[in-house]
Amino acid sequence: MSKRLIEPDYTFQYVKNELTVEGVSVSELVKKYGSPLYVYSGKAIRESYGRIQSALNELPVQICYAVKANSNIHILSLLSKLGAGCDLVSYGEWYRAELAKVPREKRVLSGVAKTLTEFEALFKYPAAGVGSIHVESVMEFELIALLANAKHRKVNVALRYNPDVDAKTLDKISTGRKTDKFGLNEAEILKLAKEYRHDPFLHIEGISIHIGSQITQLGPFEEAFKQLKKLCTKVEKILGRSLGYVDLGGGIGVQYLNEKTISLTDYAALVKKYFSNYPKILIEPGRSLIANAGILVSEVVFNKTRAGNRTVILDAGMNDLVRPALYEAYHHILPLQQTKTKSHAWDVVGGICETTDYFARNRKIALKGEPGEQIAFLSAGAYGFSMSSTYNSRPRVAEVLVDQGKIKLIRKRETLKDLVKHELGPNHP
Repeated sequence: MSKRLIEPDYTFQYVKNELTVEGVSVSELVKKYGSPLYVYSGKAIRESYGRIQSALNELPVQICYAVKANSNIHILSLLSKLGAGCDLVSYGEWYRAELAKVPREKRVLSGVAKTLTEFEALFKYPAAGVGSIHVESVMEFELIALLANAKHRKVNVALRYNPDVDAKTLDKISTGRKTDKFGLNEAEILKLAKEYRHDPFLHIEGISIHIGSQITQLGPFEEAFKQLKKLCTKVEKILGRSLGYVDLGGGIGVQYLNEKTISLTDYAALVKKYFSNYPKILIEPGRSLIANAGILVSEVVFNKTRAGNRTVILDAGMNDLVRPALYEAYHHILPLQQTKTKSHAWDVVGGICETTDYFARNRKIALKGEPGEQIAFLSAGAYGFSMSSTYNSRPRVAEVLVDQGKIKLIRKRETLKDLVKHELGPNHP
């Protein structure tokens, strides 16, 4: 078992000059299901899960997949069958986990803006339908305590700690600095522990952290773990008992271009160094499990050349894959057919009426730029479809899962009727 996470082309390989997924021709999938199209590899998901699980197998670790990375219920079901729980950030994600039959005791509910409406729905179930609620503010904690006591409903909570640690990642995906909106500071946590340590219905079960995403060095993790361990000791002293678990969040970076990713063995050693005496350790990988298990396929619509600049225009747009426009994120771009076409530097764009609708600038790709040519964006499994939209009134695309020799349409392509069905009255033709 490798010490690192899988690479972008782990299951997306050329066979006889055709890009394939687990041996299945991607162009044949496009022929059947249309373009643009998200395609996922079950083998890649299983391998990613297996590598993390194997690295941490000496520790009492529960993997809780971060559903926001890719919330398709078929993928949730696959991961659940492998043993994963879920990290949820909304009642909508909880509902998806319910449909995917993820055991409720393996679900944790995070998120900074849980509403009274969401809590009212969840409190209909024992333990609020989850293993634990991860609290992000004092007001949220007080609301949960009020509901738990009013409804005589026992619930477990964990307090999300903001350790003021810079994850050394992209600014927009850092979450553990004191200026970020996430979590509670140490003083708030200690005060809540003291005030609610004897509450008959609300049980402080753990402390959680999550300092950011796409972290490619161990230093920020060690600093956060060190502070978390000290805080847990203080909280346990106030409570007069041990905590049931610590939640270390996610954030282990994947390879998009040529990043040197974290050794899973070294990460496991770091976890063991600080938390080996805890009865349960939760981690919340999302991107780590799904990013390099998916691609977005698109077709060329037009091209144009002006002032020496070559632009290829695709049928996919930033509404389908927003990461390049939002973060200037890099995705490998491969033609579905290998030919003798010379590589040219292309600007790769979509058809959305926004200047930011660029997938790549001055990228060398072996394309003629002719209508109908097909390309694939690698590493599109995480924060691809889950962040897509119908902007410019473009229906969202289909999703296909290839797993163990089976091809499954796991989301139908939306239609124009789907776009407007919530806008039409009951008597509309």
